[in-house]
Amino acid sequence: MTDAFLLCRSCGLLQPLRTPGPWPEPDPEAAAELGAFRAAHATHGVQAAERLDERGLTDLPLWDPMATRWFRIRAGSEILAVRSWRTHVDEPRCYSLESDGLPGVAACVEVDERLLRRALDRDFYPHAIRTAQLDGFVTAVREMLAPLDPDTVETSFDDAALPDAEIGPFPVALQAPLIERCAILFDAWELERVRGFVRSHAQEDGALAVRVRRVLTHRAA
Repeated sequence: MTDAFLLCRSCGLLQPLRTPGPWPEPDPEAAAELGAFRAAHATHGVQAAERLDERGLTDLPLWDPMATRWFRIRAGSEILAVRSWRTHVDEPRCYSLESDGLPGVAACVEVDERLLRRALDRDFYPHAIRTAQLDGFVTAVREMLAPLDPDTVETSFDDAALPDAEIGPFPVALQAPLIERCAILFDAWELERVRGFVRSHAQEDGALAVRVRRVLTHRAA
């Protein structure tokens, strides 16, 4: 990830500054691009800028080379928003200032409810679990996650299938309250099965793993 740039305020354009890597020789293509940028904007008064150490935004999964990304930089005493994109997979990324700031975002904390239903049903096999019990369990999980602040939820890794989505364990503080809510849905022996299910599926690779999603509500103009 590029974290240092040259910024031309007159044109609102940026050029990445490649920092030295593990290879003995610099990338000649990157060096040529940087040289061309310096030459084109030499009379405009370029300045150095650094990317802020915070999560950016993207409209496609991070691995997608065609994803448009938004992030913030510090240039002198100013904090500025930047959009990064490319017009073709073989072309270098373009970087420009966004005068209207970062896009709007709606964030939420959720679980994969279809996966959760299947896993709980399978956990009870060969005993049958009633549809009302499945519905009640999933509803309880959904309602307990809804008021959480997404920025405070612990996550472990990015969700490769979705843009701006991260996966993490089901919050420890909610596990006992979830089981308590299930007491009205399940018999005593069933509740013990639910307790074991919560304990074994609460990690980031379990059926109760949470997904923190940030969905773009509008793009900066």
